[in-house]
Amino acid sequence: MEIVLTSDLPTMSSFGNDPFKAFLCTFPHRFVRPFLEKYFEPQLDGEGRPLFASYGLRKVESLLVHAFGEERVAVAHPSTLGRFVGRETRVIGVSSHDPLGLAYVSRTYNTLLGLGGEAVNHYYFRQLLEHPVIRGRGGNTKLVVGGPGAWQIGELGLQDSFGIDVLVHGDAEGGLVELMRKLLEGEEVGREVWLEKVDPERDFIPPILRPASYGCVEITRGCGRGCRFCSPTTRKPYSFPLDYVMREVEVNIRGGSRSLFVVTDDVFLYGVKPRFYPNREKLVKLFSTMAGYPGVEEIHLSHAAMAPVVADPGMIEELTPLLLEKTRRRLNGEPYVTAEIGVETGSVRLMEKNMPGKALPFSVRDWHEIVDTGLGILNDHSWYPLCTFLVGTPEEEEEDVIQTLELLDRIEDKKLFYVPVLFIPIKGTAWENERCVGLKNLSELQWEVIAKAWSRNVRIWKRNRERVIRTLGFLFFWSFLLWKHGPRCFRPVMRFLGVLPQSRFG
Repeated sequence: MEIVLTSDLPTMSSFGNDPFKAFLCTFPHRFVRPFLEKYFEPQLDGEGRPLFASYGLRKVESLLVHAFGEERVAVAHPSTLGRFVGRETRVIGVSSHDPLGLAYVSRTYNTLLGLGGEAVNHYYFRQLLEHPVIRGRGGNTKLVVGGPGAWQIGELGLQDSFGIDVLVHGDAEGGLVELMRKLLEGEEVGREVWLEKVDPERDFIPPILRPASYGCVEITRGCGRGCRFCSPTTRKPYSFPLDYVMREVEVNIRGGSRSLFVVTDDVFLYGVKPRFYPNREKLVKLFSTMAGYPGVEEIHLSHAAMAPVVADPGMIEELTPLLLEKTRRRLNGEPYVTAEIGVETGSVRLMEKNMPGKALPFSVRDWHEIVDTGLGILNDHSWYPLCTFLVGTPEEEEEDVIQTLELLDRIEDKKLFYVPVLFIPIKGTAWENERCVGLKNLSELQWEVIAKAWSRNVRIWKRNRERVIRTLGFLFFWSFLLWKHGPRCFRPVMRFLGVLPQSRFG
């Protein structure tokens, strides 16, 4: 096969059809890998191709099949690379997601736990590039690595050590076909290539041809809210037509998936109206159509925003029955809906400067009220979101952290999963040249954000029969943090353990 596409095992896996289990791949492989290996068993068709592959890889596959024909392009599982790579192979394309374990969750929790070693993602990415078929490829075969994690390799200058011939950044639809054409014809393309940004209203974005992991379907692309730490927010939102979405639903279900995972930077952007006011009619029609498709047993949401919930609570009321019927998630025996929502900070000053569109159609000055009200609406309808909080963003001062702690106090009675993450500069964002934040740079108040968030998680998500075990486990965890990271986390940890009274941040 002339073009062979593949990815590392975690990126290729569906984790038992539960996308949230993939977060375990951000932890050190020597501790977590034994629990994950069962998910990495290959699921192959009669030709040795993977039954499911990451959505990004499926998009690239579709694009190249449309350009060069199915007889010249194949997606291969790492275990079957030898069946597809041969003398006629000109390109081995690797899709990377978090190849060095430098994404927000990976870096934060590997550092926080202090256990050291490669994250699972890093371990298997390195293992893939050391595969005998890749290492032993002929001189006429180019190793091309792209995907959302390619920036990590370029940032650390590891292209040569990994043996990568071409490192590709950007949207595949923004020039990958022309790049591949040059490689097939033996032309030089350079060591690092930046593809153009795609305009979905103008550029060709074919639907997937074979099923994706988790049954992924893309409903929107871009965001447009303008947050400085995020790249999709720099692009105006585009909603894929319902018939396009349903073509991908059909491909996934026909290929054996029983779940759908909605790919979007914010589910409430679908058909969005001016000033980011949600389009309830289009959203309800979208989800009722997907939920009603024969064979769909589960629907997973990826990302959402808080402000649209407050703008149209009736939208949540109408969506809830559709989604509760298609979830297997339970809290205390009751079904619930979840999605990742970026709360990020309680500082109005930082939001006005760096996240000006995050609260639209409202003002960022009302952020505390928006978050509190939004969580109340979501909880009333059995939505318990996973909310991220950025710790150590550029220019964050003690007063900003205090406002975040005040916001945490305000939402104490709400049900959510708190995910505090350390700031990381990501290529393609307005903050790409800022410095990473390390634990040694955190103030006591920033430590308190982390401690308070995780103490809430224990209280909300523990099961009664596991209370003793979980409490002991977290006592050990925080005691370890105290030993590992020293005096700056001392008082927050002691408050978490109940040794010191809770403070008003002083």
